[in-house]
Amino acid sequence: MKRLIGFILLMTTGITVVTAQDIISLKSGEEVRARIIRLNPKDVTFIEENSTDTVFLYRDDVSRLTYKSGIIIVLAENEKPAIIGGPVDDSLFVQGQADATLYYKGYRPAAIGTMITSIYFPFGLIPAIACSSKPPAKEHLGYRDQQLMENTSYSDGYTRKAHEIKKNKVWRGFAIGSGFIIGLVILTSVAATTL
Repeated sequence: MKRLIGFILLMTTGITVVTAQDIISLKSGEEVRARIIRLNPKDVTFIEENSTDTVFLYRDDVSRLTYKSGIIIVLAENEKPAIIGGPVDDSLFVQGQADATLYYKGYRPAAIGTMITSIYFPFGLIPAIACSSKPPAKEHLGYRDQQLMENTSYSDGYTRKAHEIKKNKVWRGFAIGSGFIIGLVILTSVAATTL
């Protein structure tokens, strides 16, 4: 029985089929429903609908990419792609930043550790500087979609925003811990002078 359950779990988790969310419009007039993984200078990498295989098309054969979010990228020969319906910047970079705001929670140990060590003011500055200057480790990023993280634009946006969030939380922790100890020193000195 345990073997049967293990086999069923292995089979269901090992087979992943992409349900198409994006549309690739070809210059021939055809449309391919797929999950777009990457737009490169020479090709477009994607996974076709109801497939597990990663495929690519030459960029010269593609006229337009339509993402499920409504963003449309029009590809012209020898020109920078025109983005319609989205921000002027790279849409995957912006999506990476938005996703980091939602999903990145790996800052907690650094923020709490800095808050606790900042009680030993000014020595708490050392971990605050060390923690805020180092970008989050990949295993602490908490991203939800591995395919998107393989895209350099999305990954860069996600990682930069996560680092910004981590820095803000670390320095907030330092301010809370330092404010607590400074307030405690002031409170005890006022209490000592009134006695």
